[in-house]
Amino acid sequence: MEYYYNTNLFPSSVESYKEAKVAVFGVPLDSTVDYLPGTRFGPKIIREAANFIEPFDIESEKNLLEEVKILDVGDISPIRGNAQETLEKIEKKVKELIEIKKFPLMLGGEHLISLGAVRGLPKGSKIVCFDAHYDLKEVWEGSEYTHNTWLRKGIKIVGKNKVCLIGPRTGDEFEHEFSKDILVNPNFKNLEKFVKGRYVYLTVDMDVFDPSIAPGVGTPEPGGIGYQDFIEKLKMICNYSNLIGMDVVETRPLGENKITEILAAKIIFKVLNYEFIG
Repeated sequence: MEYYYNTNLFPSSVESYKEAKVAVFGVPLDSTVDYLPGTRFGPKIIREAANFIEPFDIESEKNLLEEVKILDVGDISPIRGNAQETLEKIEKKVKELIEIKKFPLMLGGEHLISLGAVRGLPKGSKIVCFDAHYDLKEVWEGSEYTHNTWLRKGIKIVGKNKVCLIGPRTGDEFEHEFSKDILVNPNFKNLEKFVKGRYVYLTVDMDVFDPSIAPGVGTPEPGGIGYQDFIEKLKMICNYSNLIGMDVVETRPLGENKITEILAAKIIFKVLNYEFIG
């Protein structure tokens, strides 16, 4: 089978949109000034890293690009200074992909973009969010639409009982109090119960990992989870839920240190293996 490698695109195994099962797209959005290496470079560096990861998965003994039809459909250009319009573009894209039975895989960009995806989900969908932060603020630096207010907005759409947050280890007292009404850091039994048989959207903020293995993030926080712990939870989510889409966000370049984007790309490969190959 022929693969289509291009470091500007996620590795693909088909050339046409119609053939694809998985549609990859980026949203290079962040709120940093232009001269800083912010998370708007996340889609670019994750794509580059993905082109240097073996598509053969030792655990499943399958080649991802032979088993899963993947196509990179490009980027959604964010509208700087107009978060609502950017979110509307993401909502439209996610809704369209799900309606035609394509799996949306969004590369970010700051975590605000996940709110656009949540708006495009079918009614009754649940959210599993891996994150070092609660992201439950009502307002941040004068704005209701930021990377640390998005989940508060998302809960207004899906409801508190349809959100599971894994990995938070920092936040203010108001977020902490609000979080007591949602599922936070569940054990395996409760996580299985939460996702079993349900439509689930998965969002992974790379700062959920300890900075020792993922230093290239927008807002690093000590004390994060390790790779194997993440993989065990990921496998359960994929095995028991009906995963309908995912995103990986908050990755930013650190010069020659490429370990964060390599980890981000590897996570994506593992999700696609668990979800479509087993």
